[in-house]
Amino acid sequence: MINTFRLVQNFLTLGLIDGIHGKESDVAKEMVRRFTVLGLESRIDEAGSTFGGNTGNIHARLEGTVDVQPVLLCAHTDTVQSTKGLKHVLQNGTIATDGTTILGGDDRSGLAIILEILQTLHDEKIPHGPIEVLCTVCEEAGMHGAKFVKRSDFSAPFGFVFDCQASPGNYIVEAPAAVSFKATVKGRSAHAAVSPEKGIHAIEIASKAIAALRLGRWDHTGMMNIGTIHGGTSINVVPDLVEITGETRNANEEKLQYQIDFIKKAFHTEAAELGGSIDLTFTEKYGGYQFTDDNPMIRIASTAIREAGLEPTPLKYAGGSDANVLNKNGIPMLNLGIGFKNAHSYQEYIAVEDLIAAAQIGFNIVRQIAKKN
Repeated sequence: MINTFRLVQNFLTLGLIDGIHGKESDVAKEMVRRFTVLGLESRIDEAGSTFGGNTGNIHARLEGTVDVQPVLLCAHTDTVQSTKGLKHVLQNGTIATDGTTILGGDDRSGLAIILEILQTLHDEKIPHGPIEVLCTVCEEAGMHGAKFVKRSDFSAPFGFVFDCQASPGNYIVEAPAAVSFKATVKGRSAHAAVSPEKGIHAIEIASKAIAALRLGRWDHTGMMNIGTIHGGTSINVVPDLVEITGETRNANEEKLQYQIDFIKKAFHTEAAELGGSIDLTFTEKYGGYQFTDDNPMIRIASTAIREAGLEPTPLKYAGGSDANVLNKNGIPMLNLGIGFKNAHSYQEYIAVEDLIAAAQIGFNIVRQIAKKN
């Protein structure tokens, strides 16, 4: 029942609307217009005011034709870079660009999929329960739109996010919480040639602390990284200050806390040994989640995937998405693979068959829930 031509045209059209994070108002206006035509009531919240954006999240609802629980469908409106000047290249069953811009498959493909699900239900007059839709802003710059959403905004017990670059049939059962940190290493300056013994070398403290860390992968979704180092004023001065930033991730709360404690111990130990001091701060970027096979979202998605002729495949994914934030905010959400590849690059592309399969899975999910009547 998925209309391939319509689905592809919607994806191409949405990609041509420039809407980098924080400047998604034109995309939002187009989505609201489409929702209105399809009979959805919609509103735009005030999420944009929290980060200086020019629009907020779209909240939309289509009343059901059967008495079943609502379901929430979600995708984000922003792209990581501008799509201004985008020229599509369609060949060998894929949609790409001419190599001068990103494609915007992340996540205009998710928006196109949601529109196709709604349009198919509308045109074919297929029975369905209430459908709630959330189109978030500023996902690419820290999931700021999703962070504005409250559990009370939606009545659906759970929902599905269309924003994973894995192929259709895959879904994310584990994604990590992420915590950023800043370490300010304080030493004492001195002339590096005349009186180096009077100094406390902040770079030495920092380098030994970093060497004591276990950087890289810890497990499927666990990691630790140092991202920036800034310090020193001149080659003949013992540096008295170094600032270091990094992050650590894990889906398991106990493991994440162990990694945080590991960082604290490394920096405080080296500072104490060399006579310096440390100011260390940690900030949660977003929460993590882990789902088991008996989760109702997974049961419904697995059936929908099989109906689309694919094999359900659970993934443990080390990245973050709106699903992390919404799960943390009390709205259970399962992120589904929709098939865009090489996201955030000029080599980004999506196979038409993956776009179709992802839309079919989403449609099957809505139909599965309606059958519970």
